[in-house]
Amino acid sequence: MTFEDFENYSYFYDLPEEEESPQSTLSIAHMISLSFYSVAFLLGVPGNAIVIWFMGFKWDKSVSTLWFLNLAIADFIFVLFLPLYITYVAMGFHWPFGKWLCKMNSFIALLNMFASVFFLTFISLDRYIRLVHPVFSYKYRTIKNTLILSMIIWMSAAIIGGPALYFRDTATALNNVTICYNNFHVADRLGGVVGFTSANEMCIFAYTVLY
Repeated sequence: MTFEDFENYSYFYDLPEEEESPQSTLSIAHMISLSFYSVAFLLGVPGNAIVIWFMGFKWDKSVSTLWFLNLAIADFIFVLFLPLYITYVAMGFHWPFGKWLCKMNSFIALLNMFASVFFLTFISLDRYIRLVHPVFSYKYRTIKNTLILSMIIWMSAAIIGGPALYFRDTATALNNVTICYNNFHVADRLGGVVGFTSANEMCIFAYTVLY
């Protein structure tokens, strides 16, 4: 197989007739995914909104409240974008929202993941310093330093998730089904089209490149 064979960026799968079609397995995955993400959306939006309201506007500002406020903001932004992914799965991995929302949805998912990990790490580190090094904590554990660290965390998470804004792309199959996927093929980003000849090929490809 030569390099030119990969240039068309097409994917073909031979499914023997005696083997079960992956569509049935994928349908079960659809239902499980839809259930979890729907519950996360229904509980996450009001739950995080309440936390943001009390910690951001009602309670006195402290180092601890700032850490948890930022964590709640990261989760709140993520759950706001969940309906896009829920719709994507419910429509059989058809993405009707366009390329830029495809990029933004993936970027928000990565931003939330890394920001949450970083904030949870610093929350644990903050508790350790407060208990084990009280003198250091009293001197440097201030709201100003917490705000600075929070900005650094948000910037770091955005930088790490930034490649999604470049590599995420949409592709339309012959049956007018559009997927949102990681496109590492330069020629395809410049205007190529991913070729699929059946719904099974689209589902397999979408399932393997999804997030």
